[in-house]
Amino acid sequence: MIQPGFTLCFLLYEGDVLMLHRRFPPNKGLWNGVGGHIEPGETAREAVIREVKEETGYEITDPVFAGLLTWDGFEIPPGGIAIFTANVPHPDFASNHEGDLAWKPSDWACSAPEVVDNIHVFLPRILNVGPPQHYHFTYQDGVRIRDRISALPEEFDLEMPYQPEHGIVEMQRGEYLISGDSERLQNDIIEEFLTEQTYWGQGRSRALIERSIQNSICLGIYHHGIQVGFARLVTDQATFAWLCDVFVDEAHRGQGLGKWLVETACDYVDKVGVSQVLLATRDAQGLYQAYGDFENLSNPESYLTRIK
Repeated sequence: MIQPGFTLCFLLYEGDVLMLHRRFPPNKGLWNGVGGHIEPGETAREAVIREVKEETGYEITDPVFAGLLTWDGFEIPPGGIAIFTANVPHPDFASNHEGDLAWKPSDWACSAPEVVDNIHVFLPRILNVGPPQHYHFTYQDGVRIRDRISALPEEFDLEMPYQPEHGIVEMQRGEYLISGDSERLQNDIIEEFLTEQTYWGQGRSRALIERSIQNSICLGIYHHGIQVGFARLVTDQATFAWLCDVFVDEAHRGQGLGKWLVETACDYVDKVGVSQVLLATRDAQGLYQAYGDFENLSNPESYLTRIK
């Protein structure tokens, strides 16, 4: 069953559409509608009302559901977005840190190259007040290569409260958010850090990194929407887990974020009943011993490895 983790709203006023010039990934530098993550326990409708108020200052009460957007092969893992429209009574919006807002003619929003290109496919249909549909887009090497428009899936339930993957609870500490929601992950930041700033990730291809993420349970730490930390658990969620690819961006170190990653990863494996977790580190033994209760192998001679 498709459960969207994001909302996208096109606010309308006298033939214009309020557009956001995105300051952060994904779709950095392009114009998009407003919206954001659906928080755990929220419905998509509740989330879009909250996000619109936070990003624009408008208090909408009756957003119109306009469609479901899904994707594969994009810069973030596959997921879903609930699309809405809403009319507002005046053109005066509030600014936000996500990017610059501006009213744009609807024709421009439906065709301009500066706009996220999949909007050109679904926004004209939405503005013509067509029925809500399912819009699926396939990407390859950053290029949209296939569009599919179909009826909404029979099992789709707009009013179902959102539950993140794997049941990892999202937590806020000051300006930082830790989340196990794979839809929040920013693969370009993860790739840059692993390949350029770690000794173990050098030489990994983008495709290899993306495949490793898709087949793991991942944690991210975010600061004002930008990913600044990451950890990956390779696990059968029953008997064994391998904790790896743990990093915190250098500009955000010294605030206990690495400890938070390790503690959260260990809390997760404890919750699902995994009894053995392994990791390898060249210089951070103290961190893992202090905050994850890790210890040296008691019988390392019994462990074998195969590396190709």
